[in-house]
Amino acid sequence: MPKLSEYNKKRDFKKTAEPKGKVKKGGKELHFVIQKHAASHLHFDFRLEIDGVLVSWAVPKGPSADPSVKRLAMHVEDHPMDYINFEGTIPKGQYGGGTVMVWDTGTYLAEGSDSVAESEKLLRKMHDEGNIKVVMSGKKVNGSYHLVHMHGKDQEWLLMKAKDEYADKKEFDQTSVLAGRTMDDIADDKKSDVWNSNRDEEKKLAGNKDAIPEDVGTDSSSPSFTADDVADAKKLKEFPVDWLPQLATLTDEVFDNDEWIYETKYDGYRAIIQVNGGKVNLVSRNGISFNKKYAPLVQAFEAVTNDVVLDGEIVVEDDKGMSHFQWLQYFAENPDRGKLKCYVFDILYFNGFDLTSLNLVQRKKILEALLPQSDEIIYSGHIVGDGSKALKKVEKDGGEGLIAKKANSKYHINKRSKDWLKIKVSKEQEMVIGGFTDPQGSRSGFGSLLLGYYQDGEFIYSGKVGTGFNEDSLTDMHKKLLKLEQKTSPFKTKPKERGAHFVKPELVAEIKYSEWTETGSLRHPVFIALRTDKDPKDVTREQAIAKDKLVSKEKMKKVTLDTKLKTSVKNTTVKEETVKGSKPKVKSKTTVSKSVSKKGWDKTKAPVTHPDKVFWPVEGYTKGDVINYYDEMSQWIMPYIKDRPQSMRRTPNGIDKDGFFQKNVADSAPDWAQTEKIHSDSTKEDIEYLICNDKETLIYMANLGCIEINPWSSRVGSLDNPDYIIFDLDPNKASLKDLVTTANKVKEILDSLGITGYLKTSGGKGLHVFIPIKPKYSYDQSRDFSHIISQAVNSALPDITSLERMPKKRIGKVYLDFLQNGKGKTMACAYSLRPREGATASTPLDWEELNEKKFDLKNYNIKTLPKRVKEKGDLWANFFKDAVDLKAILDKLS
Repeated sequence: MPKLSEYNKKRDFKKTAEPKGKVKKGGKELHFVIQKHAASHLHFDFRLEIDGVLVSWAVPKGPSADPSVKRLAMHVEDHPMDYINFEGTIPKGQYGGGTVMVWDTGTYLAEGSDSVAESEKLLRKMHDEGNIKVVMSGKKVNGSYHLVHMHGKDQEWLLMKAKDEYADKKEFDQTSVLAGRTMDDIADDKKSDVWNSNRDEEKKLAGNKDAIPEDVGTDSSSPSFTADDVADAKKLKEFPVDWLPQLATLTDEVFDNDEWIYETKYDGYRAIIQVNGGKVNLVSRNGISFNKKYAPLVQAFEAVTNDVVLDGEIVVEDDKGMSHFQWLQYFAENPDRGKLKCYVFDILYFNGFDLTSLNLVQRKKILEALLPQSDEIIYSGHIVGDGSKALKKVEKDGGEGLIAKKANSKYHINKRSKDWLKIKVSKEQEMVIGGFTDPQGSRSGFGSLLLGYYQDGEFIYSGKVGTGFNEDSLTDMHKKLLKLEQKTSPFKTKPKERGAHFVKPELVAEIKYSEWTETGSLRHPVFIALRTDKDPKDVTREQAIAKDKLVSKEKMKKVTLDTKLKTSVKNTTVKEETVKGSKPKVKSKTTVSKSVSKKGWDKTKAPVTHPDKVFWPVEGYTKGDVINYYDEMSQWIMPYIKDRPQSMRRTPNGIDKDGFFQKNVADSAPDWAQTEKIHSDSTKEDIEYLICNDKETLIYMANLGCIEINPWSSRVGSLDNPDYIIFDLDPNKASLKDLVTTANKVKEILDSLGITGYLKTSGGKGLHVFIPIKPKYSYDQSRDFSHIISQAVNSALPDITSLERMPKKRIGKVYLDFLQNGKGKTMACAYSLRPREGATASTPLDWEELNEKKFDLKNYNIKTLPKRVKEKGDLWANFFKDAVDLKAILDKLS
């Protein structure tokens, strides 16, 4: 029988946040967790759920995916099931004191078994016999693993990977699967977040002592609340049966702010959960009952013993934790496909009291203490302040996005509020189906759906979508369409589509897309699913509101360019374009030229559109000026972009409107343009990149709104081997003097190694130093070299430089960003314009120019660069001729 007495005996739960030991009845799955633990010695804790506890082994070197590797595993005391989500710091002086990371977690079965019941029986026998064989399904660890008790030993076992399709010699990622945090991040995080069980809460209020029973959440190992926490709650006479959820406002990009918390945006149906006198009612955002459709959740919520109104999201997930909206739609017809769950993130009512006037952090504290979590019911946690990290985690997990919520906000029943903001990884928009076209070729059912939205009571056409369907969904959709077919067009302006049929606008579709065109249509739309929980009349065109208008600038942390690059996902992360018909305000005009120059490129290949569109409202520079610039500067810029994949940063509506990154040009690049398919490890798909090898391609990019040119650090033919190393000197409110001093120190160190460092402005507030290298070393090696030099610079200038990644910890110092050296990472190349105030450009410099009294980064811009290169030529002309052998340099350092 499992025992937790030894676990409890070793711990003082008044001092440690670890959960108190309780045996829990097993659920529908068997779970495991592997925790990285920096105690007296760094090791990994390998824990398997068996008979309601986590049977545990300490593995000094951690698990391996290589079957030839055997790891020592020391059998230790059983841990409680609640330990599976424990991530944080055990205080020094306590047993196991140190940092704990949830390194991996997931589900498993005994090898040879396909059910939990059978696995549990086998596992007891395997454990007694000292030969445990399991098949694991985690985020990192997958496939068959064996634990074997060493003969004649007491606690010593061996952990090894069996030979199967998951066997590999790869190295595992060493960050948390919960938040992508490193051990240092967890150790340094003084604020508790979603994965810490003993959060520091806000000050408690007094009053309403009879609102809650005395024993709510009193277990020292779990979140708790008292009567004081609901002091400001209003007493209600009747249970609220008509409350509908608060809705969020779309914003344009992620931000970091200590006054906000960040939750996962789930891909499912929003639900209000009412529990009144033991009776459960699940209600959609439109007031429709979900009870019959999702009966298993009704049964699960019967475990709630209080009268409550909760807010959550119903989803269906696969074995890897990915949600599938179409599975959710058809769950009643196919209940065995996926796992039905409800993520609960708010509580509005509790035992006679309206909690909506309490601040969000208080409500979530009460919710976590009350919610009986299970396989079906999950408390939706949050991260405080660090939106960039939260979005990175969501992106890594293939999620939809974030909901940012003001930490001190009240709950606004049945209203859309700017206290809750939607931040999407990719763009999605509900659209109403107003018709369809005839199928072409061998396609059955229909060709495309005709889409629209409502604006001032009129139904506006927004284009058509023909992708995202399979044969089954084509057939099912066609049947629905035929039942709604009508002769007249429901659109304000009848679309001119061949073979069009029109329907009553009653079906709402979820559509993924890249951007809005200037004519008001969706670009690159893909059908996701029908939305039965949305009223067609409520479907309007969502406009992303700039975060600066929603979030106070005083509390905003710096989000670096590197962070923005990381938040682009898959092929494109887009921001809303200017609404059709709006025009940027021009304060003054000092343009280079208002007409596109007549210099040589094939206009039939790269035509120019809208050259008078203003890109810099203050200076008045236009899209035509950008094209003129790249036409005139092409001979200078081409050596630094040729044969390199382009991550296109498009800013089609000027610098005052957020642009987006486009990597994949499949089906969009012109036939004459050179492209290269490159496999993405993150998306597991091939991405077709544009290769800019001629002026026509450069002009084509500029015409798309590419103010900035962002090539890879490696070329086609040697994509894994960069041919330069980057030193990005990023001032975080540091002085220009300190920036110059730092750059000169980099030069001094490079000079001592016999290396020529090439200097340029970043085009923003910083400086770049590039080292050309022979393309035979990996990106990891180039990053390591940059790190070594950066450490030397930091050691020499500790008062003015920093290697600290967190911007708030390096204010006033020059950040030595060596992490820009990575495959697929990009930065503005030499002579690239930047979408910044003043139309500045990333400009090669003589080192002597840093010492000039009149040195000013703003002097290098769209107006001055053409004249400058005519006078000085290309200061980087010998760049690739000076390529160094990295090994020879590293040998000097060893």
